[in-house]
Amino acid sequence: MSVLTIILIAAVLHASWNAFIKNKGNGFAKMTILATIISIIVAPFTFFVGVPPLETCMYLGVSIIAHTMYMHSLTRAYQNEDFSVAYPFARGLAPLLTVIILLFFFNRSISINELIGIGIIILGILILFNAQKLKLNFKILISLLYFPISIVFYTLVDAMGVKTAESTQQFIVWLFLLIPIPMLVYSLDNQKELIVSTFVENKYSLIVASIGSLTSYSLVLWAYTQAPIYYVASIRESSIIFASLIGLIFFKEKGLVRRLIAAFVLFIGVIMLELAS
Repeated sequence: MSVLTIILIAAVLHASWNAFIKNKGNGFAKMTILATIISIIVAPFTFFVGVPPLETCMYLGVSIIAHTMYMHSLTRAYQNEDFSVAYPFARGLAPLLTVIILLFFFNRSISINELIGIGIIILGILILFNAQKLKLNFKILISLLYFPISIVFYTLVDAMGVKTAESTQQFIVWLFLLIPIPMLVYSLDNQKELIVSTFVENKYSLIVASIGSLTSYSLVLWAYTQAPIYYVASIRESSIIFASLIGLIFFKEKGLVRRLIAAFVLFIGVIMLELAS
């Protein structure tokens, strides 16, 4: 399969487990349990991938901070806003911020046609942004901005970190093994009963979501070793279209015409970026 196909598969899986976290509340508890289940799944594989080199360990340390920020920002955004507001806002702004950082801070070269493709993708995503539902106040704005900034943070760290490991599998295993530690320590100290009750009530769904999350981001990490960061970061945000359909079908959100237009625009952007790259 092509890198594009792999990223699109990852996008479908990503949208699905994000919708699950949004549904029925207790988002941070679910994220903590989900990350812990994944850690348990990958733990046996540490004996096969070996201990990462020092440089990779440094990236892993920063990545744990970045992913903790991401999971915290995700659940905060979903608490304060509709799925149709928080998700497209964050996933649309993230690739734009990623490109800006790569251009101005890492001196990466991106062609005009690639920039146009990325711009069309972002436009398609932002078409889904329902500004009418946005509750305008400073707290909500900071919460929404915290979400895409944390996405950019872990995207850049992981995209560079995975290339320093002895293998992609090594980085994947150790990253997923370590991610839940900060959240688990906090949760067991502050909301142990909620963690237990959330797991008991949702254990089967959480296990399925954990497998989806593990598979989705593992595919993305592999893609970072095969294609430029901006390419992967932009196309994986096609997950917003799948998330939009989930919102339409399962959360009974409105706006069918807007969603179809957004899907068409994003499709054009993906094709243009693929051809330009």
